[in-house]
Amino acid sequence: MAFLLALLALLATGTLSWAEAKPPNILFILADDLGFNDVSFHGSPQIPTPNIDEIARTGITLNSYYAQPVCSPTRATIMSGRHVSHTGIYMPLMMGTAARLNISYSTLPQFLEKLGYDTHMVGKWHLGQNELAAMPTGRGFASFFGYLSGEEDYITHQAAGAFDLFDGTRTAFEFNGTHSTGLWVSKVLNLLSKPSEKPFFIYLAFQNVHWPLEPTEEALRRFEGKTGGDAQRQGVCGLASMLDDAVGQVIRKLKDQRLYDDTLIVFASDNGGPTNGFQGTWSSNYPMRGGKNTLWEGGTRVAAAIRGPGIPQELVGSVSYHKVHAADWLPTLVRVAANDPKWLERNWPQGEPVFELGDGMDVWDTFSKGVAVREEVLLEAHQQDETRIAHGNSLIVGDWKILKLSPSQQEEFGWVPPPGQNPREVEYQLPCRLADQPRSVDYTECSEEFCLFNVASDPCEYRNVAKEHPKIVARLAERLAEYQKTAVPAVNSKDCGCAPVMVKGAWRPCDLPDPGAAWALRNLVV
Repeated sequence: MAFLLALLALLATGTLSWAEAKPPNILFILADDLGFNDVSFHGSPQIPTPNIDEIARTGITLNSYYAQPVCSPTRATIMSGRHVSHTGIYMPLMMGTAARLNISYSTLPQFLEKLGYDTHMVGKWHLGQNELAAMPTGRGFASFFGYLSGEEDYITHQAAGAFDLFDGTRTAFEFNGTHSTGLWVSKVLNLLSKPSEKPFFIYLAFQNVHWPLEPTEEALRRFEGKTGGDAQRQGVCGLASMLDDAVGQVIRKLKDQRLYDDTLIVFASDNGGPTNGFQGTWSSNYPMRGGKNTLWEGGTRVAAAIRGPGIPQELVGSVSYHKVHAADWLPTLVRVAANDPKWLERNWPQGEPVFELGDGMDVWDTFSKGVAVREEVLLEAHQQDETRIAHGNSLIVGDWKILKLSPSQQEEFGWVPPPGQNPREVEYQLPCRLADQPRSVDYTECSEEFCLFNVASDPCEYRNVAKEHPKIVARLAERLAEYQKTAVPAVNSKDCGCAPVMVKGAWRPCDLPDPGAAWALRNLVV
């Protein structure tokens, strides 16, 4: 009795965290191409997202959370804890090639598996499909239901001319004709219905709101007359609304199973949304500048929130401007799962390269204590002789951001409000005075010389102050050079083994090409 009273006293005073009582379940929800302005917890009324908002309202809104400007790079960073400058995945991996995340790198699910977690993945992978070892079931997930490519049809599940939907290593032809949003939710609800003594890690990587724009007719009708007649924006709104509905179903299931209070939930987008018809779609990052495929804040500063055990009551409902990067999830979640900030260091795989400058940091103190851990965020860095590839070079140190864009980034990526929304009627969280937005911009100004922005006072990057602060530019450029020294070349598919093959109208790994063989070997492989 005395022990119980002492334990209750420790919990009441906060000196013993929930994580010290038992490891939490972890649900990581990743949206695809969701704009910063496409969730209502950021102030936009155009797309109501009450279920996603609940994660922010009952947790912490991460208003300085950074990801990479495109898909595969962010996903590789989340899974490996390594920055893209060290994975070499600077751009999306192309379907039909052997390119993949280095299979010698340990992944987040592999570490959590060692800590006794059941690990499951549902949705989009996009980190390699050429061999079994590159698929999710070869990277630490006990189960996988989803697709391996970067973009595919939501209903036919066709990608680059062939079917791409897997249940484990088996091609799941039977789901041709079923919308992916419902498929992912059904799988997660099924997983949550199965009792287990072990904590779970579920990585739920939605297809929404990536092109092609294929919401259901019912979801599309919700936004009739609300997008200024723009069909692309209406399609994005419909897919975002379906995403929110799906998140709501998962949250309700967690509550029904009495798992909600024991589950740490992370919600984030993989990159900023594509705007202004780019890639045939129209997400919104307004009032920030730019979008997907750019190093502007609109391409890299993305919607994110976290809630669950270990977050103190005084931080619930707060908005954090402390820096967090996608690479931080691996060391942070492993620390929480192990309840030991040194576990990863002590259990690092022998012979595997350790994290380098720019890789993931344990930022749990940002979530549990509200203190800053990160001072710097590397967005992208290349060796000096490779500055013309990918997106360019950019680094944030404190309040300051420098960037030099590659030639491909010289096209117009300005400030694009979503069709059907008057920006002056919206109360945005970010401290941007819309009246300060430039009427015209030289879009080549950051391609020859470094631009400099104060992203604390000017997160919308209205004013390049490089000429006013040459010493700050020089200091940050010198620091960026340190990151550039460790940057690796882009992944070469020729170094990754055999390419995936197309068999019976479906994509297959080259070392298990027959869908029938996959069915027979399923219990041995998964």
